[in-house]
Amino acid sequence: MSKIKALIVEDEPAAVNRLQKELKKLADVEFEIIGILDSVSQTIEFLTNDHPCDLIFMDIHLTDGSSLEIFKKIEVNCPIIFTTAYDKYAIEAFKLNSIDYLLKPIDPVELSSAIDKFQERWNTKADDYLAQIASFARQYQSSNYRSSFLVSYREKMMMIDVNEVAYVYVKERGVFLRKKDEQVYAIDFFLDDLEKQLDPSKFYRANRQFLVSRSSILEIETYFNGRLILKVKPEPHSSVIISKEKATHFKRWADY
Repeated sequence: MSKIKALIVEDEPAAVNRLQKELKKLADVEFEIIGILDSVSQTIEFLTNDHPCDLIFMDIHLTDGSSLEIFKKIEVNCPIIFTTAYDKYAIEAFKLNSIDYLLKPIDPVELSSAIDKFQERWNTKADDYLAQIASFARQYQSSNYRSSFLVSYREKMMMIDVNEVAYVYVKERGVFLRKKDEQVYAIDFFLDDLEKQLDPSKFYRANRQFLVSRSSILEIETYFNGRLILKVKPEPHSSVIISKEKATHFKRWADY
């Protein structure tokens, strides 16, 4: 039985636990988990210190930004299986660039297939593979996230830079954008789609109703049953509450 030294780069504890359980079930291969990291900065430090590693399982969105930033700052010399919960844009790019990925929650059959594929590719095309990742990482960050909104206003149209946005919210089946100057505009988007289009280091999906800009959060207060409540400027129409399940993840995001 072959043994693979694997690094897990993932900021969701539940996803880490699921991946570890599925790896233990695989036949003909044994994994030694040499580290579990949840941020870009931790991963750069770990890999810079030359820890022996055969394979990395890497989430795209981490507590302090996109994991693709790692490849801009250091040279990574082992194969990566990317994991993602929803990033359809990255998925399409991975297909075009022959880069493998796993869609969360991870399917055991797809996991086994990806590992077989990486073992074969690493033995035959390591240099080409790493060059593809480095090239994609350079292109991805600048082109993947939305930079502005085109909104209708008094029979005209105007552009709003994302840096002017305080939050986007759902109210009475409509979706609205509120700027930091308190102006409100109706927009023709679903919040789920916008979550994928906005830079996750700058915007956080607080709950089903709110997608909040980091710069608009003034205070974070503890709430009953392990939840958090955000004080946001401008003051929203209803409370912005972080669930108990997301509270730890939000704190890590807010602390970067």
